Amino acid sequence: MQQPKETLDLGGMQAPVTELVMEFARQVRLPESEGQQDIYLRTLVAEFASNTAMIKRDMRRLLEKDPRLFLRAACRILRQSPEGPGAAYLADLLRSSPEMLNGLLDPELLPLRSAVALAQLWVKREPLLDIKLLQVGFPTDSAAVDRSTAQRALAIVQELPAERHLLLPLARLMRNPDAQVRLTATALFGRASNSPEWVRKRLAEADAEVRALAVTSLWGVDTQSAGAVLREAARDPDPRVAANAWIGLHSAGAPEAISSLKAMAVQVDPKTRAAAAFAMGQTLHAGFRTALEDLLKDRDPHVRGQALQALIRVQRCSARNDTHTTPALVPVNR
Repeated sequence: MQQPKETLDLGGMQAPVTELVMEFARQVRLPESEGQQDIYLRTLVAEFASNTAMIKRDMRRLLEKDPRLFLRAACRILRQSPEGPGAAYLADLLRSSPEMLNGLLDPELLPLRSAVALAQLWVKREPLLDIKLLQVGFPTDSAAVDRSTAQRALAIVQELPAERHLLLPLARLMRNPDAQVRLTATALFGRASNSPEWVRKRLAEADAEVRALAVTSLWGVDTQSAGAVLREAARDPDPRVAANAWIGLHSAGAPEAISSLKAMAVQVDPKTRAAAAFAMGQTLHAGFRTALEDLLKDRDPHVRGQALQALIRVQRCSARNDTHTTPALVPVNR
């Protein structure tokens, strides 16, 4: 009896796992011209059924000889000839190879947005994908770390579910000499730990940006302990920390969040007004429209920029809500 194909849940639909590889092949940016590698590999795929064992061996040897070149040739072939046993084996070979993982981190192959979308599908099949990405981006030998690859690995992991198995590698990255890496790792650690007590300890940090990022990990957490930490953070002298705390409190239904952000929006310090505008945009609350329209006239360009971005977010949210509640309206294509 034939065994069913292994499947991957893609947004509620069942699809073969090989479809992930096919999607990767469709998304990568490659020149269309073929080299000798393409011609030979295409021949192996076409003749796969004639001598399966030998052709599998030859494909593996090609992969081992030059993984980067093999990945590109394989993607071109799978785009044009995705059917048949040879293509299926080629897709499986790519899926089991670390080179496809490296491809996610290669900006020449994939724009970041495409890489994130693929990773979000991939992690459903392979829950430790986030760990593997960090291992590639931050190898044990610190001298081997490529800064752009490391930053891209973190950028992709940021968009995946934050799981507790990330805590140990993130704890190491929080001691990284690169300030941006430390900050990103702090934000991820907070999400993965889901611990108000951890955030409370971060509020003692001297770096306001660390405090502000730590607070974001409590957005959407509606517990008494989280609320207590957020209220403490709302009294922080740095407006970014306070504004982030009010975002979290607003999501938890704190009635004073709206009035507190409106009060921040009329303070003398432009950084406070800018932080308030940012927070208003994050809440998507339509009641902030008037305050944001006033901030559009602010004398400080940064405040005006934050207000504009926030107002656009609020208006788009209101438009979507109006569309959902008024079926007779025709939605506008964006």
